[in-house]
Amino acid sequence: MVEKKISIYGALEAQSPFNSDQLLLDISNTHMALLVKMAGKDQVAALEIFTFNSRDTEWYDIFYQIRTQSVILDRSFNDTRVFYNLKDAIIVPAEKFNVNSAEVYLNTIHGESINQLVKYDHLSIQPEMVNVYRVKKALNDMVNANLMMVTPHHVFSKILENIFSEGKSYYSAFIKLQIYHHQFVLVLVNNNTLQFIQSYDYQTAEDVLYYLLNLIEQFNLSVEYTEVELSGFIQTRSNLFDYIQKVFPKISFDKISDALLLKENLEEYPPHYFSPFLNLAV
Repeated sequence: MVEKKISIYGALEAQSPFNSDQLLLDISNTHMALLVKMAGKDQVAALEIFTFNSRDTEWYDIFYQIRTQSVILDRSFNDTRVFYNLKDAIIVPAEKFNVNSAEVYLNTIHGESINQLVKYDHLSIQPEMVNVYRVKKALNDMVNANLMMVTPHHVFSKILENIFSEGKSYYSAFIKLQIYHHQFVLVLVNNNTLQFIQSYDYQTAEDVLYYLLNLIEQFNLSVEYTEVELSGFIQTRSNLFDYIQKVFPKISFDKISDALLLKENLEEYPPHYFSPFLNLAV
């Protein structure tokens, strides 16, 4: 079952048959977010977030149900950026990457899989890296059947490009925790070096805390000096935030430009709530 959880419509205007606005999608096994970035402006005009479980529902049915509920997909877009938010990904130094070895890397880390397509992103960061990932053929087929002029990426690529954007330095341990519907992404940067990035499923706040503490132990980090940046579906009045606050003294929230999405449309949500999706438009 597909459920529309959030819908925000600002300056979205119907145009037919095509328009120059940009459509961005964040697609995982548990959610799909759709954003419209206005042409020539650093502003998101509309946002829809749907939740589902792709293990229980076929991708054909997921796309069909989203199309029947979506206002955004009533329009046509000739510039579509799809960000796959999937677990099977690995970051490889550019000098170690070649197309023939991409599937070998994935099979080594995530195990062999059938009916999957291997894709990769060259990251715009230094040192040069490549994000190798795979997408189920059924999902890839539905994306190309329902959307026009698709450019595929992986969410990890955008997260790392934003973390290592010009002018940012991380001389102490920095953890980024990005929370979605029953899924989160965990990133560790230390001494300006990427040490860890992975996606996990979760059901309870204790699940998230377990992986956080395991990361601290695995890399022998001091919680006192480790900075933790939170974003996504986490409320300051929640068990999860209470747990994290008790362990980590240095907590911050990811910040998004006020101009990116109209403030009046966000009054019932904390500012960091949509940053995982809005960062895709930066």
